[in-house]
Amino acid sequence: MKKKKRKGKYCKSLIAFLTGMCLLSGCGGSDKSSSASAEYASADYGWDMAAEEDSKEVAESTTASGSEEGAGNTENALTENDLSNRKLIKNVYLSFETEEFDSMKENLEQSIAFYGGYVEYSDFSAPQGGYRLRYYSITARIPADKLDEFVETAGNLGTLTNKSENVEDVTLAYVDKTAYRDSLKVEYERVMELLEKATDLDQILALESKLSNLRYEINSYESQIRTYDNLISYSTVNININEVKQVTETSTSVGSRIRSGFTASLTSIKEFFVELFIFVVSNLPVLLLWALVIVIVVILVRKIAAKRKNGEEKTKKRIHFSKKSKKEEDSE
Repeated sequence: MKKKKRKGKYCKSLIAFLTGMCLLSGCGGSDKSSSASAEYASADYGWDMAAEEDSKEVAESTTASGSEEGAGNTENALTENDLSNRKLIKNVYLSFETEEFDSMKENLEQSIAFYGGYVEYSDFSAPQGGYRLRYYSITARIPADKLDEFVETAGNLGTLTNKSENVEDVTLAYVDKTAYRDSLKVEYERVMELLEKATDLDQILALESKLSNLRYEINSYESQIRTYDNLISYSTVNININEVKQVTETSTSVGSRIRSGFTASLTSIKEFFVELFIFVVSNLPVLLLWALVIVIVVILVRKIAAKRKNGEEKTKKRIHFSKKSKKEEDSE
């Protein structure tokens, strides 16, 4: 029994020893394989493993710093109650009717210049003839801090028929894009440092390609941020001016509606005769030519009708005379 126990102890010890040797050989093999792969990569591609580790550290550090900075900026921007710290894009739409088109157009353009704005787009239409009147559409960019004063001033230039305002809050998008741009700039500087230390051609080419991609992304974010800055600093005001013969009555009382309708009817009758007179006078040469043509046609028709009538009478007379002569001959 004692011998069997000793043999069992020896077997267990032998198994434990062999297991430990296998583990040590496996770890050593893995270390050798990893070192061999590193040597193979550095030998074949000329890429420094230390530089690769540095680039990984750059990506991790910039990502962490960008996220922390973006989170901090977002938190600071959103915790403020003052609206002046928010990024707001304002758009205003105004429609006017006026009987004094020229003076209102001039005063509006002067008001835009007075408040430091500029005209981004304009459309002027002046149809000729008929009941069509002039029309002026303008898109103005006004400094955001002067927008309310400008809208109030413009509202007194004519009869305001429609007004609407749209405000878009782009604070979160603005903060995120700024944080991404800043993190890319940090990464760009780190890659530049690696490029200054690089000596291998393949490594230099890889770093320059990375810098090119970073420059493209940085320029893209800066362009978007500049667009936001312009839209935030200068609000957009769209204005439409319609020339009318009579301004639309804004009151809803019965008396004002009757008065407005009666005045509109008289204006329509007046406009009809005015336009008729203008049409006749402006087309007088053509009308005279047509009148001459009609007179000539009538004269010719009458002459033809008279000739036909004379011919018929002569024919009747001839028939009557022939019949009478025949009777006379028969009687003889």
